[in-house]
Amino acid sequence: MSPQLVLTIIGTVNVFMGIGIYIGAESIVTGGGFSEHLINPESIKVGTYMHEAMGATLISLGFIALLNRDMDNIVTKKLLFAYGVSYVISLTSALLHVLNPEVHPPIPALFIMTALAGLAFYTSKFSD
Repeated sequence: MSPQLVLTIIGTVNVFMGIGIYIGAESIVTGGGFSEHLINPESIKVGTYMHEAMGATLISLGFIALLNRDMDNIVTKKLLFAYGVSYVISLTSALLHVLNPEVHPPIPALFIMTALAGLAFYTSKFSD
């Protein structure tokens, strides 16, 4: 798979995930992402703002990938490796949250991030 195609995939997935998180920020907080005893009006407000910021960050990262697809392969591979590292950092944090009984990260999103990390690392090392 070409590095440019992988950047397109990563960029598109990040933009759509970011939009979904931004639009559904309050629903994520109140809809089962946290244990019920942690939910109150203040925590909903803080959690909503935090998820909106996270959504905006994912959109930004998506556009970085999409707007840098025309770089040389060597530079594109370095960018893909950096995306892989950033996904591993995010997944490590999410794993710690999975182990915390009060927080319930969405498992499908973790599988998507794992697949994108693998794709980024693989393409950064083994593509032409």
